[in-house]
Amino acid sequence: MSFIGAIKDAFYALENPENAHWMRQYMRNKYLFIGIKKPEQALVFRDIYKIYGKAEDWYEVSSELFAMPEREFQYVAMAYLLKAKNSWDSRVPLLVHRWVDENSWWDVVDVLGPKVLGLYFQRFPQELSEWISIWMKSPNFWHQRLCILFQLGYKNQTDLTLLSTIILSLNTSKEFFIQKAIGWSLREVSKWNPIWVQNVVLEENLQGLAKREALKYVPEA
Repeated sequence: MSFIGAIKDAFYALENPENAHWMRQYMRNKYLFIGIKKPEQALVFRDIYKIYGKAEDWYEVSSELFAMPEREFQYVAMAYLLKAKNSWDSRVPLLVHRWVDENSWWDVVDVLGPKVLGLYFQRFPQELSEWISIWMKSPNFWHQRLCILFQLGYKNQTDLTLLSTIILSLNTSKEFFIQKAIGWSLREVSKWNPIWVQNVVLEENLQGLAKREALKYVPEA
């Protein structure tokens, strides 16, 4: 039995049509679901990974899982990728790029950005500028959301120059998920550098959603 075979058997055995209905509704009917909620997914993944996970190639396993139609398998693909972080190589951003093109939505992008790319670029900073350049030129706005959010967990190690450059390039976007990401990234920075965030909001004339999110934790604003 392989990891993929085991996780498929376990997930399909837990099929819950009622849960699946509401999960599809929550995701605007964009994806199929088996009906397994996140906590239960995590428990099943943990148990099966202990038995089958470590012996298999992370790239092949996560790629095959992500290609399956039900969204739960795409979540497992990302979890498997994160488990293999000590073995990562230059295939990671390529995989992220493909996944975002194949199945773009916030639930995937918001894991791939801060959790996967955030860690990857700390380990391989020499690759950062090339990929940022590729994604900022992409016609797929979810790639730009990756660029905004990958530093979310960096705290005072955030490259503020890079972040402000990205925000300046995108601050006139009418896309909700871009404006939300701009505000979210600035809100995180405001927890340790509120003055810088205030200055960015003023200098770049941020408005609406981005401004509200950015200044959420800045009382004097």
